[in-house]
Amino acid sequence: MFTIKFALKNIVSRKSSLVIILFIAFSIAALVMANAVFDGTKSGIEKTFSQNFTGDIVIRPKAQFPMSLFGDETPITGNLSELPQLLPYSDIFSFVSNSEFIKEAVPQITGQAALRFDDSNFPAYFFGVDAQNYVRLMPGIKILEGQPYGDEDAIMLSNEMLKKIQDERGVLPKVGDTIQLAGFTGSSYTLRAAKLSAVYEYAVHNDLQDKIVLISPSLLRPLIGLNSTEIDPRLFTRENSGLLESLEEDGIDSLFGESEDFEEDSDFTQEAAQAQEPAAALESDSETLNEETVWNYIVCSAKPGVSAKRAVKLLNREFAKREWTCQAVDWRAAAGMAAQYIYWMRLIFNIGLIVIIATGFIIVNNTLVIAALDRSKETGALRAIGAGRRFVALEYLAETLILTIAAGVLGCILGVVGNSFLSNGSIHFGNTYLIQLFGGDTLRAVVRFSNILGGMLLSLVLAVVAWIYPVRIALGTSPVAAMEAVR
Repeated sequence: MFTIKFALKNIVSRKSSLVIILFIAFSIAALVMANAVFDGTKSGIEKTFSQNFTGDIVIRPKAQFPMSLFGDETPITGNLSELPQLLPYSDIFSFVSNSEFIKEAVPQITGQAALRFDDSNFPAYFFGVDAQNYVRLMPGIKILEGQPYGDEDAIMLSNEMLKKIQDERGVLPKVGDTIQLAGFTGSSYTLRAAKLSAVYEYAVHNDLQDKIVLISPSLLRPLIGLNSTEIDPRLFTRENSGLLESLEEDGIDSLFGESEDFEEDSDFTQEAAQAQEPAAALESDSETLNEETVWNYIVCSAKPGVSAKRAVKLLNREFAKREWTCQAVDWRAAAGMAAQYIYWMRLIFNIGLIVIIATGFIIVNNTLVIAALDRSKETGALRAIGAGRRFVALEYLAETLILTIAAGVLGCILGVVGNSFLSNGSIHFGNTYLIQLFGGDTLRAVVRFSNILGGMLLSLVLAVVAWIYPVRIALGTSPVAAMEAVR
């Protein structure tokens, strides 16, 4: 108790104590606010993807190549990789949808094809999903016009996709219009027609989302050659008679590679012109093509309060027990390379803040050390009048603890207040990348208890680090030398 009183007396008697406390407090406040920003970018990136198209958890087949919701993630080598299917789908979907971790599950097929407007092709990623369930699962999707399609053959386009079409061709499809679709299957083109059932927008815009088209699974399967090579007779009217010829010339090559990589099937063209009956379905086992069992993914939302990371681990454990060749992944793995550039943006942003804060704490630590070293003569005098080494060590530790803990509490308070000003200051972003980074166009950084705890722990670490070296110097000072210095 005497040691604490003595330490307090020394702190109050030195004018530099207030400067040290304020310096440390502002550094702790900066740390608390920076951590709030870190958390904001982390939750913002997750929101950008999980609420728009990845969900919280995705079930996918195991593959020999890196695989995301957009397909093969390996660099393009000239060939399009065929995505594996979820097998046995019925068992997997039943297990996942009834899992205690999963709130809702929607199966998905992914394919690459093109929209066709006014003799121009617009390559896109086609997500074959049940639109009504999919929109309910993705809170980031807002319907602007029309309604999500049901059982009919239809598609949904984002407003950004429509703007792109209008900018390039001056044509703006409307809800209810028939849209021409073109896919490539084997050595031939597959053509379809679908109604535009709705136009939507994403809560947080991402350039990659502009390339996503939501489509009826029953329409996507034959379009990408999963169960049929049928051609839709509605496309072959007089005004569309040159469709196949123009496909090779402009649009389809921009999606699948150079034109010399592919050849048009003459038999296919002849069938299309005559609008013959559909060809036989592709060969496959009964599980693969049995009534809507062809799926590449199951996109899931987790129940409130469920940790997606823990759910992924437990689901994969169950999959292994059942010997199913599928795996559960989180939103980042599901997004694949699409999320990487935002991840690196966040990493660079965080590193910059860490460097600034680390520099401040080095200065703080040096200040504490210098303040202690200035008292080495005083310490020597104390030892000369009978103070033991233990008393000196504890007295130094008490001083640094009082200084840093007081500064830590003040710093946490300042951090919370400063963060409140930031969040309530309506700081808006106009930059697309910042909007993706923070998950919206407004800064929202929330201080969590872990941030406060981190600030207090750091103040304790500072106390110990700033105590070790000075006390060694002080204890190494000879009492005789100290007394001579005092004279």
